[in-house]
Amino acid sequence: MQSKSSAVAFIVVLLVMCVGACAGFSALTRGRESGSVAEESLTPAGVAATAPSDLSPVPTDSPAGTPSPNPELSTPVVATATPVPPSTPTPPPSPTPIVSPSPTGTSSGPGPIPPDGFQYRVTQNERDCAKGGLIGGWVYDAEGNGLAGVRLRIYNDYGWDPRPYRESEGSAQAGKYEFTMGSEAGLFHLVIVDNDGQAVSRVVDVDYDPNCSQRVDWERDQ
Repeated sequence: MQSKSSAVAFIVVLLVMCVGACAGFSALTRGRESGSVAEESLTPAGVAATAPSDLSPVPTDSPAGTPSPNPELSTPVVATATPVPPSTPTPPPSPTPIVSPSPTGTSSGPGPIPPDGFQYRVTQNERDCAKGGLIGGWVYDAEGNGLAGVRLRIYNDYGWDPRPYRESEGSAQAGKYEFTMGSEAGLFHLVIVDNDGQAVSRVVDVDYDPNCSQRVDWERDQ
């Protein structure tokens, strides 16, 4: 009877040990599963655990000399200067001649015939040093007769212009005129004028020398 009770007690102890072992194994298994679930819960669903890759394009150095996709845009266009033919110089317009009294030479003898518009021309222009201090002469018509009342003007470049104008004499010395000059030498201008003071002859330049006299004779052409 005692041995039967010992056997039953051994079986009960054995069962308790089996149940404890099973309980410990189950607890250990559940702990591992819970740790795995906790580790998996730290990673968002649908996201790979690997580090995110850089999706931006990585620039690459183009080798020197690689042609661009649009060569017509990359080729520099060098502007070519269009040659301009030299302009032909335009000659200046010829000045219109103005009819004005012009001086005759101081050489003796008759001068050239004045152009239309002048009534008198010089027939003699010479220096006489037998007597000094005078500029004068004679005024004739086309037949060589002395003309009285012909007005003559003498002046210089410095404003000396005596008035009234001198007139040629009449009667026995018809056509004679004289200007008494001073003791200073200089260049003077002699011309015949009308009643309005307009020149009707060329202007004669007289290089006056106080030690001599200058004789200038005139002849009327019209």
